Amino acid sequence: MSRSFVTGGTGLLGRFLVSRLLARGGTVVLLVRPDRLEARADRIAALEAFAAAHGATLELAHGDVALPELGLHELAPRSFDHVFHAAAIYDLTADPASLRATNVEGTRHLLEWLVSGGFSGVLHHVSSIAVAGDFRKRFTEEMLEKRQDFPTEYHRSKYESERLVRGEQRVRHRIYRPGAIVGDSERGETDRVDGPYYLFRAMHAVREIAPRWVTLPGFDAGRVPMVPVDFVADAVDAIAHVDGLDGKTFHVVDPATPSFRTTFNLIADAAGAPRMARLRVADGIAKWVPGVSTVMGQLGSVRFLRAQYYEALGIPPIVHDAQNKHVEYDATNLLAALEGTGIACPPQEDYVEALWDYYVRHLDPARDPEARDREALSGKVVLVTGASSGIGEEIARYCGRIGAKVVLVARREAELERVERAIVDAGGTASRFVADLTDYDACDAAVAAALERHGAVDVLVNNAGRSIRRPVIDSLERFHDLERVMQVNYFGPARMIRAVLPGMIAQRRGVILNVLSAGARAASPRFGAYTASKAALGQLADTLAAEHLHDGVRVVNAFLPWVRTPMMEATGKYEDTQAMTPERAARWCIEGIVLGDQHVVSGDVRRRFMLMSLRPEGLTRILNLLYRIYADDPSEHPELELDRTILKRFVKGRLM
Repeated sequence: MSRSFVTGGTGLLGRFLVSRLLARGGTVVLLVRPDRLEARADRIAALEAFAAAHGATLELAHGDVALPELGLHELAPRSFDHVFHAAAIYDLTADPASLRATNVEGTRHLLEWLVSGGFSGVLHHVSSIAVAGDFRKRFTEEMLEKRQDFPTEYHRSKYESERLVRGEQRVRHRIYRPGAIVGDSERGETDRVDGPYYLFRAMHAVREIAPRWVTLPGFDAGRVPMVPVDFVADAVDAIAHVDGLDGKTFHVVDPATPSFRTTFNLIADAAGAPRMARLRVADGIAKWVPGVSTVMGQLGSVRFLRAQYYEALGIPPIVHDAQNKHVEYDATNLLAALEGTGIACPPQEDYVEALWDYYVRHLDPARDPEARDREALSGKVVLVTGASSGIGEEIARYCGRIGAKVVLVARREAELERVERAIVDAGGTASRFVADLTDYDACDAAVAAALERHGAVDVLVNNAGRSIRRPVIDSLERFHDLERVMQVNYFGPARMIRAVLPGMIAQRRGVILNVLSAGARAASPRFGAYTASKAALGQLADTLAAEHLHDGVRVVNAFLPWVRTPMMEATGKYEDTQAMTPERAARWCIEGIVLGDQHVVSGDVRRRFMLMSLRPEGLTRILNLLYRIYADDPSEHPELELDRTILKRFVKGRLM
């Protein structure tokens, strides 16, 4: 019975490949890092059960490709007939040092182990079509060094590791270059979201932007060379056990890969999203103006906007650079080796729906918002003003629960200590700083304390605020109304922004969330002083975003409707009004931070904003009527008594 050794056997391709090898009987020895045993326990148990069911043997070798000779000083490679090298980092965004340590040096360590241990079998090296880099036209399976450049360090690492294998004459080898590996073609099963799955993420955004019946403009921009993992595993397993193929390379791809537009539309159909039509004008420009797309792509403005667009879709900008729209992967060796086996890559239309279904059920970040938020904010430093109650307390508690380091700022020490204790008791990390936002030195000191303790402020939540319910004419007579709300709602937050902004620019990362009011963008009778201060802060923040977006600083302005907070209840006028809870308001704010929405606005408030922009006179008439109907002293407007009586029967609470 044959003996096989597999690296990366608990990864996506590795698991599918190991099951094929076990189905043949014999012994499969799996290289597993000792520190990954617990994390991979379920996968290993499933493979052990599969081995037992097929009369095969699965053994574990504790080692690591990052170590010389894999750290396997007691295991002799001469006992193996086949060695399958699938261990690698496949992440385009991984740091260069990690990619080199695993993909290049890991391959070097494996080769040294095989040579020193007298290995006489066949090494099956899993490479990638990424070795073609930016090569244009037809890239054959025999090609490797063609003076191509590499758009990412991942591409370069796969190229260098394959070159090592080809250059080691003392080891017989076969090389497999899969396309972008996706889930199982029948069940859609996968364990990572990268490559073509970024299109799945983008499809969610497309569905939000436009209904299904809309046709999107587009043109054929290369191809998406994806291949189902079960096909790749079947192909590698079959080719590995055919005599006479040593020294050959195989492009494990779909020889009939459709155009990008076709792939997009297949995913759109599965997702219920708008389809893309061919934009012939764009095709014409590309045809008659040679190099226009290349030239445009070099413009700094185009690259910046493209990066922002990708980020908004949840796609790493590097994905664009990784695409090669001008290469065709020849698969002559693959087709010849698989002839008569019945193994062929299924067409995309046969498996895209399965991929989408599995993605939505198991991998879509939106299916578990708290897990999504934890991934985004765990370990980040979040400074919350007004953290002693209401929305600020809820934001602070939630951030503490998902692993953020929370800095609590407010005037009331006892309440602040209560919130801090609740976060810490629940297993979170929190610190408090008593400060009044009308004291600029205290604002600076709060941020300085956070920086001294944590080294950075990643998220600033400007939540502390003061509200005054009074008609504008009365506030103008009591001019300190305007001064007080501006001091707390505008100058204080501006001072906090001033304190955190240099650090955010330096680290090229940061979010400033301002808890504003729906009244900041449309008239709100009796709250003129309050909403004016919130409008000022929102305008300042939007302008700051326009000036510092390129520095990685993002702004989120949350235009909240009525929220049942102590500040609202202090007016004594809205006890019976239906209002948003602080918990829900906090979730809105967190979603804005995590999803990158610059303006967080509900649908009805957005319509109010639009009406104010398109027809301010019409909205003013309505608001004037409501202002008089809900007069504090109804006797001032007796002409609306009947209107007031009828409205109270149908509307719970006050509208203003």
